[in-house]
Amino acid sequence: MREVGKSPALLSSLRGRERRTVRVFYTCHVLTVLALALACALPTAAQELPVRPDAQLEYPIELEPPGRQRLFRLESERALIERVRQEARDRGERAVFPAPVELPDQDHPYRPGRPWPVHVVRIVPNYVCYHPLYFERKNTERYGWDWSIFQPIVSTAAFYADVIIFPYNVGVMPPWACECNAGYFLPGDPVPYYFYVPPFSWKGAALQTAVIAGGIAALP
Repeated sequence: MREVGKSPALLSSLRGRERRTVRVFYTCHVLTVLALALACALPTAAQELPVRPDAQLEYPIELEPPGRQRLFRLESERALIERVRQEARDRGERAVFPAPVELPDQDHPYRPGRPWPVHVVRIVPNYVCYHPLYFERKNTERYGWDWSIFQPIVSTAAFYADVIIFPYNVGVMPPWACECNAGYFLPGDPVPYYFYVPPFSWKGAALQTAVIAGGIAALP
């Protein structure tokens, strides 16, 4: 294989690029040296502006912490404004405060610039009231307890027990009474299995006795 030589036009272009690169490098170097020399020759701002020994700050900075008398000082708004004005006079200045806002007469109630009409908000309570549920199974229906394959037997036995003591439950809580779910556990809470026994009531016992006695008398 024979090596192909470079053309004269290509060599001339490469030499021109090398010359331009060297020229730019030397130009940047010279400008950097001139900038450093100029910076060293010029005086600094601190040397040009003399500092007067009697110069005072516009607001003097206090390095000592305030005492208890100043830290817990109680004064009215008028006394505060007067003190700020006096301190400004001591410094040879003038403290200007905005004009006080004149409130309307006390006889008329204060009304804002954009009065809104009165709205009525109805809040939904977090409980529900209902009439007595005589055949409710709280463990199963409310809290999700399940006795697996024995659940139908347990539910049937509980239903017939509620049928037997139905007069007693009516005497404890009449059908027109109201019951609320306030105080019950929330759905999904880990609740143990409770045996809900109706409270003792003379009215319920009397009604249960009357129904039993009436049934015995009615049956031959």
